[in-house]
Amino acid sequence: MSETELNAMQQAVLEALGKEPDWVPIPREVIEGIRVQLHDGLADIAPRLTPENALWVSKHKLTTVHGCEANHLAGLTGFEWTLGNVKGTVLHKAVELGFNWRGVIVPADVVDEALAQLADDERQSAGPFIDNLPAGDRAQLRSSAIDLYTKFDECFPPLKAAWRPVLESSARYEMFDQRINLSTRADLTLGAVGSKVIIDLKSGRVQPNHREELRFYALVEAMRTGAAPRRLASYSLVTARADVEDVTEGVLQAAVRKTVDGVRKMVELQRDGREPVIRSGLFCSWCPLLDSCAEGTKFIARRDDPDATDDF
Repeated sequence: MSETELNAMQQAVLEALGKEPDWVPIPREVIEGIRVQLHDGLADIAPRLTPENALWVSKHKLTTVHGCEANHLAGLTGFEWTLGNVKGTVLHKAVELGFNWRGVIVPADVVDEALAQLADDERQSAGPFIDNLPAGDRAQLRSSAIDLYTKFDECFPPLKAAWRPVLESSARYEMFDQRINLSTRADLTLGAVGSKVIIDLKSGRVQPNHREELRFYALVEAMRTGAAPRRLASYSLVTARADVEDVTEGVLQAAVRKTVDGVRKMVELQRDGREPVIRSGLFCSWCPLLDSCAEGTKFIARRDDPDATDDF
C-alpha cells in the first residue's frame, strides 16, 4: 500500500509520528547529566538493597505507588488474569503475528492463531488462564480481541521493515550492581537508537498517567543506550487518536523525579513496613481490595451515580 492509499486514520498516524526536517537529538552530555541526577537521587537507598533481594521497578509499579499505595501492595502478590486484562495480551500477540503474516490478513484468523499460541505457551502466565476458559468466556475474549486487532489494522499504516518496527520490546537499566532495576516492555517501537518512537497501544481512552508511564520508558531507553528516544505516543484504538509528546531534557528530568520518588515509596512500603496511603481513583474498578475498601466502594458509587451519598 502506498502512502496515497492510506485512509485518514493511517495518514494521521504517519503525521503524528514522523520526523520533522529540523529535528535534532538531545546532546549526549545532557543524557549523562540526567544519569547523574538519577543515581544521586537513589544513592542513599541502594546500600539498603542487595542483588539477591533487589528492587524491580516497572511502569505499573510506579503508577500504582503514586496512586493508591494499598493497591500497589496488593498488586505485588494478588494479580489475577481476567477477561478484561488478558485481551491486551492477545492483541499484542496478534499484532506481532500480523506483522509477519503471509497473505491477506483476516483479523479473526490472526486472533485465533494468537489465542492458540498463547494457550500452548507454558512460559506465558496468561497461557493457562486462556487454555482453561469456559467456551462462552473464550468466545467473548475472541470477540473483544478481534475488535481491537481490527481497529489496529484500520488505524496503523502497514509497518515497513525500513521503519525498524519492534513489538513487545523489553529494556532494562541496572543500577548499583543490580540492586535497583528499571524495566520496561514497549508495545511497539519504531526507528533506530537515538531517534526511536515508543508507542503504547490502549484499548480504551488515553488517561493522564499514560504520558507519565511513557516518560519512564524514555528514561530507561536513554539510560540503557545513552541516547534518548525522539517521541512518545499513547495510541487509543477506540478513539483512533494519539497523545504525542516529544522527548526533551525537561521530560527526562520529570521522569527522574517521578522514578526517584516512586522508588523511595516502594522501599518504605515493601521494606520498612510503612502503612500504605489509600487513594481512590480509576484503578478502584479492578483493585483486588475493592470488596473490603470503603474508599474504593464510595468512589465507584459516586462514579456510577453522581447523586449518590456516602450513607450506605
